[in-house]
Amino acid sequence: MVGKGSRRLGLAAVVLVALGLLAGAGSAGAPSTPKVTALFFGDSLIGGTGAVPRRPVEVRTAADRLGWLAVVDAVGGTGYTTGGKHGRTYLERLRHDHALDPPYDVVVLEGGTNDADHGSLTSLRSAALASVDLVRRRQPRARIVMVGAYAPAGVALDRYAQADRILAAVAQDRGLLYVSQLPFSTVTDPGFLSRDHYHPSDTGYALMGKELAAAIRG
Repeated sequence: MVGKGSRRLGLAAVVLVALGLLAGAGSAGAPSTPKVTALFFGDSLIGGTGAVPRRPVEVRTAADRLGWLAVVDAVGGTGYTTGGKHGRTYLERLRHDHALDPPYDVVVLEGGTNDADHGSLTSLRSAALASVDLVRRRQPRARIVMVGAYAPAGVALDRYAQADRILAAVAQDRGLLYVSQLPFSTVTDPGFLSRDHYHPSDTGYALMGKELAAAIRG
């Protein structure tokens, strides 16, 4: 988190997977109802760092509850204003990594944690607006949902709360649903966190996915 010795949101890694492609498949010849296709774009939380084995538990849980087909594009350590050690900022990723090439019904933009940790809060608003506006241009029919910064229990929340407020204001300006993840900073159950004592465990991610689905469903 903030300051020397802080834990960053995982090593850079890209996960691009389709989830639930066989879920709800009917018998041969039976008519099928097209499912909502959703891109979940973000950092190591979306990728599932901390889960054993590493997998996008939060996304799977949310997508299963919503009945969506989900695609995950996650790079640990990145954010709207930072590429971390091994990646690029969200805007650079969205422009150049082909994440937005297929059409989607929903695009979920999760982030803010690494911006609060080792990015720039001063430029967070402009960077988030640029990312949202690019998604809107490239995916004009998609619903955009913003998901904010995360911090585990016991961490000083000043910068994370500031990032949360900035991103919530961006969502409001663009008429988007905003889902805050800061309430999870009050979860003190030791089973919520993984062995790194920072990222959620499978149990923690499942809870986050459940809450995310409920917020999206409204």
